[in-house]
Amino acid sequence: MKIRSVHIVLGLVFIFLLCFPQIAKEGAWAGLTLWARTVIPVLFPFILASNLFAALGMAAGKWYAILLGFLCGYPMGAKAAGDLVKQGAVTREQGQWLMCCCNLPSPMFLTGFIRIPAVTLAVYLPALLLLLPVFFFRPKQEKGILFPDTSLSSMSLPALSHSRPPHEPQASPASLQLLLEQAMEQSVKLIIKIGIYIMIFSILSVCIQKITILDPFIRTLLLGLNEMTIGISTAKSMGFSLRRQAILCTVFCTFGGLSGLSQTKSVTEDTGLSMNYYICVRLIHVLISLGLLFFLIR
Repeated sequence: MKIRSVHIVLGLVFIFLLCFPQIAKEGAWAGLTLWARTVIPVLFPFILASNLFAALGMAAGKWYAILLGFLCGYPMGAKAAGDLVKQGAVTREQGQWLMCCCNLPSPMFLTGFIRIPAVTLAVYLPALLLLLPVFFFRPKQEKGILFPDTSLSSMSLPALSHSRPPHEPQASPASLQLLLEQAMEQSVKLIIKIGIYIMIFSILSVCIQKITILDPFIRTLLLGLNEMTIGISTAKSMGFSLRRQAILCTVFCTFGGLSGLSQTKSVTEDTGLSMNYYICVRLIHVLISLGLLFFLIR
């Protein structure tokens, strides 16, 4: 039944693309433009750096996930938590909680793009409370290797140093180059995957925008639940009251949108971290942030 449902959905998507090629083209172009002009220049250097840190054994400790997540925003907090779990620096349960705490829009995005101080407080105060248990995490005694296979290109520098005689240098230029190339390959694959997700959800956003019979508030809500950035831009341009703008932006930022959830899943799919648990915490975060917002904006 599940496979048949998937086939039906794919068939309907194919028919839609044939019947409305202009909508598909418009959405794909918007998504790829956003990916090329914004996501790659902003996110790719951090993805490459985080992969290098992980390969060199430098991604150790909760502060790595906290700093990378809060400074870079979606989905780098989840990736950093997943790196720590793969390395064995934290347990899977600790990594799960770190992913829930640190995978949020960056403060620069909130203050520079939304520019509603109450939204920044409503989003980050619950996140800071969620971070309190993190400071009581005990580090694991045994740390694994990010890449478990035994090929030279997938061994971290500490592992390479132990596999060589004592008189040889700990890290040769060749091993550094192999690690760099592997990190580059992983980073390119990940940024392409994120770009495809952005394109898919941009097409969905264009479809939602074409449904003019919907109430503007409901249509904006659907846009933000689909793709956070598009929803925020629409909320700020529709002439809503400050209170309505704040409510919509708070929901979008704390939930992250389906696009953000898909990107989070793509960077944690081989870490054992649960997306169901993550989504539940995100929904609770939405409710807490909205309750706090009602006290901040009356």
